Amino acid sequence: MPASPGDAGPARLSRVHSSILAVVALAVFGAGLAIRLQAPAVDDVGLQLAGSAGAARALVGVRTADFRTALAYDFVPTGTYTASTVLVLWLSGRTIAVRMRYRCLVVYGIGAAVAACVCAVTEKLLLLHGLSGADWTFAWAAGFATVKWLLVVLTVPVAAVVVAIILKRAAFHGCAQRRYARERAGHSTCACGSEHTGDRAGSGPVGPDVVAPWPVLEWGRRRWPGTARGDAPRSREARWQNGSRVPPGREQGGLGFCVSGGGIRSACVTLGALQALRPQLRRARYLVSVSGGGYTAGALQLALAGKSRSREQGRCREQGRYRAGTDDVFMPGTPEEDHTRRHSKYVAEGTGQWLAAIGAVLRGLLASLGLLTATLLVLGLALSWGYHLVPLADPARLPGFRAPALWAVLALLLCAAVFWLLWLVSLFFARQFLSGALKKTFLTFVVAGLLLAVVVVVLPALEWVTARLWTLHAPATAMSGGAVGLLTYLTVLVSTTWRRIETTERALGPAKRSRLVRTAPVIAKYLLVWTVLIVVTVASLLVLGAAIHVGRTWPVAVQIGLPVVLGVVALSLDQTWTSLHPFYRARLATAFAVRRRTDPDGEQLAVPYDFDEPTPLACYGRRHPGFPQVVFAAAANLSGDDRTPPGRHAVSFTLSYDYVGGPDVGYARTDVLWGRTRPVIRKDLTVESAVAVSGAAFASAMGRQARAFQTLFALSNARLGTWLPNPGVLGALWDEGADWGLPPMPGIRRLSYLLREVCGRYPMDDRMLLVTDGGHYENLGLVELLRHGVTTAVCVDASGGSGAFAAALGEAIALAREELGVEIVIEREDWQKLVPGSAPPLTPRPTQPTQPGQPGQPGQPPPPNPLAALDLRLSADTVVEGKIVYPRALVDGHGRPLGRRGRLIVARATLTPDMPYALLAYAQSDQQFPHDGTSDQWFDSRRFDAYQALGYRMGKRVAQLLPVNSSAPRSPRPWPGRRGAGAVRDGRTGGRRG
Repeated sequence: MPASPGDAGPARLSRVHSSILAVVALAVFGAGLAIRLQAPAVDDVGLQLAGSAGAARALVGVRTADFRTALAYDFVPTGTYTASTVLVLWLSGRTIAVRMRYRCLVVYGIGAAVAACVCAVTEKLLLLHGLSGADWTFAWAAGFATVKWLLVVLTVPVAAVVVAIILKRAAFHGCAQRRYARERAGHSTCACGSEHTGDRAGSGPVGPDVVAPWPVLEWGRRRWPGTARGDAPRSREARWQNGSRVPPGREQGGLGFCVSGGGIRSACVTLGALQALRPQLRRARYLVSVSGGGYTAGALQLALAGKSRSREQGRCREQGRYRAGTDDVFMPGTPEEDHTRRHSKYVAEGTGQWLAAIGAVLRGLLASLGLLTATLLVLGLALSWGYHLVPLADPARLPGFRAPALWAVLALLLCAAVFWLLWLVSLFFARQFLSGALKKTFLTFVVAGLLLAVVVVVLPALEWVTARLWTLHAPATAMSGGAVGLLTYLTVLVSTTWRRIETTERALGPAKRSRLVRTAPVIAKYLLVWTVLIVVTVASLLVLGAAIHVGRTWPVAVQIGLPVVLGVVALSLDQTWTSLHPFYRARLATAFAVRRRTDPDGEQLAVPYDFDEPTPLACYGRRHPGFPQVVFAAAANLSGDDRTPPGRHAVSFTLSYDYVGGPDVGYARTDVLWGRTRPVIRKDLTVESAVAVSGAAFASAMGRQARAFQTLFALSNARLGTWLPNPGVLGALWDEGADWGLPPMPGIRRLSYLLREVCGRYPMDDRMLLVTDGGHYENLGLVELLRHGVTTAVCVDASGGSGAFAAALGEAIALAREELGVEIVIEREDWQKLVPGSAPPLTPRPTQPTQPGQPGQPGQPPPPNPLAALDLRLSADTVVEGKIVYPRALVDGHGRPLGRRGRLIVARATLTPDMPYALLAYAQSDQQFPHDGTSDQWFDSRRFDAYQALGYRMGKRVAQLLPVNSSAPRSPRPWPGRRGAGAVRDGRTGGRRG
């Protein structure tokens, strides 16, 4: 839905004109300061804030004439300040203020500059009158001066930053455009490292560089999608049609698979299921993976890629010794499978790896708390000097508030109340235009009053309290900081490794335990997290208050060095790489990123990928013959609910070899995005990173999860997500005639992105999106698979949960109806087969004794059934079928209609009576199987084999419903038992098996 012409922004100024106006504004401001320096040197700020005639006369003394001259000179810098600030802010609206909310801020900024000028002129006239003998004028002058200084502090730094941004973009805009022009001309380097000419697609698909989000709007020129009510689709059908958009080249119809999230549990089940379904997988079009299912899907993709990068030539080339066929990779008895089994405790195995894991969490915590503490110290240092130079408060007095400043706060709030009443009256008379203006004025006075209250009441009170409650001695401060850090560290470890609540609950005692006992673990966990957040908040306020109190007394080296060091770190340190994301990605790669190598003697080895070897999506993630296209399903977190599904704060975001993105944020071609991003961000556009991002369960934004845990993970840096370029803004940045005022794509994720995670701010029109676990949007990948319009959808559900219903499946069905208009119908007699306890008991209990005197006779208790508990966990079937009804007829790649109906097959990780003896025996010994908590990522070989065998049984059951014409797959190895006569060797451990 295109925007109306009225939504277009003001005409942009050229780089030359903008640069000239920015320099003129600086010159005007500098001229005013130069003129002010010619005035007598008096304490005019002290006179402005004197507040009473006695204080003013004590300050002026016999220098009344000098003060009058200084006040007269002040009119010149007041005018130049207003003119230059208004010019700069107006200039920003014609150059760099591309977003609607920024344009609103421009209007408010200009109003604030004008209001500051009015307050300054009024204050100076009152002071000149007061120096003539009028005592009452000093209190009024102090009130106007307080408001003036607040507005000056808010506008002058912003204007300075705006000038710097304008001059920077005007100077460096041509560099990016020349780079893009060379790429468009055909001289580019593809994701694999090879240079190509003429065909800029390289190894990627042919298609547009960017597919804009719906509605198709231009970033920076018109309203951004979802930011206004008028931009939303006007009907459900429009929403369904827009939500069903996929990148070009992805045809509808055919067979598709989706594998659910669930950590290593899901990875094992997925491995077994895809082994049994390998013939069907060969003719599938899509394989959508979420979280743990992506571990296996990514492992298959990397094993099939079988590429080795030649460092000497800087090119990617196929090498026969690394190649493997689609029928053989990760099949039973292969070296890839054995390698993954041996490294299933991928997070940490052994003392050294455990220490490394604990150290990674500690490193991230220290980096995050260190940066936030340094930021508070620099802010406190600036406030300390600000209160010294402009004493809006007097901390030496109790409580340190100045009466005129308090009266100014009350006056602003009183004006807000008056405009609120006028707004209500205008609503009664139904004057829409007047009501809107009055409402904005009311909100403006409310915000101004609250800001002034913070400056003249809250911060001085914080300084006063800190100075009296905290000793401020170095040993006590160090001990307090260490205690806060230790408490946060222990809470993070507990939060990230906490087992399922059901596991703790079952261990507490019999079924008759009270509700309080059953909910104790939940209450304890939330209390611990909230305690840590409160402690960290209090500690942060104390640090800020202490810096305000003693900041300007620090050694000069500290006062200069601390802001410089913070600035250097904030501008040069990538925040994603200080988190746990790189560690998590590296640990996943140790278990799943392998390829096969054949030695000269014919022995096959599973060789891990090198630690620093890139695996770009456009190259290593491409579709292989006889294997479906792998789509890694993640979630892009957005603030608000204008764009996200109700109850969620995330939308779909997928990563594949052709495109990355989603219908709500747009799509960007993977190979082009790789070539146009900086090396730091490029590391997150690999297959290994796609697997890690899709499984980034612990993050500062987790969809529907509790906000307290998200804040804790952001503060402690225990976050697994990453910031990726927003496809919706790339079209405007990559366009051949791109506006020079648009901000370039960031080369690194600076400190501001960490602060956004702490505050929970994720605007959808930002240049970067926080991408996390696909389960934060939908944990099965079923909605994404249905978005691609397959006629047969096979879902491998190992998402966990031991209730009567599959919660993840129910949520996926509801979300598909809401987002895509796709109806899924599962008959009652079908879904009842998945309910635990629906299967016949393994051993029926005898009703009559066979011999007299045997237990079971009248009056004798029946013998205990050792399989009773297991019978309650058995389902009649592990597979359920359903019907898919699309809102519109599907169309294949040749334009032929396929109808509206499809078939759904869901394989759920449940136990059935027909499973092998060894599998039932393991289930009898492990009461949690097959629903171990997702937080448990430390699987031994026995549990790995059990879940893999369960997945294999699920796959065989699905295979009965999907016959193929090709030959049957290889016979799988029994579980447990011999692994085949052929000996294979793990490339890392060197162990033989056979």
